Amino acid sequence: MLAAGAMTSPRILEDHLDASGLTLPCGNLVGANFKMHINSAVLGFSPFTDHDVLRKTAVLYNDKFPHSSMQCLGWIDGEVLATQAPPEMPNFMGKLLGKRAIGFWATTEDASSPKNRIISGGPGGKPIMDYSLARIPQAVKEHKALIDDWLKRLLGAGLVGFDKYMGMGGTAHALGSMVTGDDPKASVVDPHGKVHGMENLYVGDGSPLPRASRVNPSLTIYAWGLRLGDHLAGKGA
Repeated sequence: MLAAGAMTSPRILEDHLDASGLTLPCGNLVGANFKMHINSAVLGFSPFTDHDVLRKTAVLYNDKFPHSSMQCLGWIDGEVLATQAPPEMPNFMGKLLGKRAIGFWATTEDASSPKNRIISGGPGGKPIMDYSLARIPQAVKEHKALIDDWLKRLLGAGLVGFDKYMGMGGTAHALGSMVTGDDPKASVVDPHGKVHGMENLYVGDGSPLPRASRVNPSLTIYAWGLRLGDHLAGKGA
């Protein structure tokens, strides 16, 4: 069972294939189609301090942006703000701004690209996340449109907004690096999570999931693991 996460499981399999000399029909797809969402933090600053706290459980959708969502970040204060502010900003300024800040988290589903991949043995033997937004221009276009629209709406509500793309540092929703499917030449694992060409190896993390929509994929990954467990339990019986 491989369940080390979508950034590690493909590396383990790659290393095994290299060490054993085993050739699989899906070998060139191991690590490919890696996804992690396009994420940006958005802050709106009000001239007043008496604003509501928007709970993190509130998630907003709009049909104009079918692959995106905007989630409230909950409480923002000076200490939280300082983690993203320039280091030269004094503490008192961070506290003043923190009392006037409302935070949001913008997420857009990144499209599939076989060139966005996890590589186990890069230069010097170190692993590489070869990921570029230039390979998924439509997703980037939608994300920018979402941010622009949200900043306009914040301004209309009397808040001055700023955004920051989180980049690799915001990687949390990793998946897709060993995608599932029936065709051994177009996928790494079958619909039950078994690696094509191997009879005793299954993948139980987010690696096989082809997409995460526009939300946190944790529950979907849990469901995949439970489904796989039921399958293996039935197979053993």
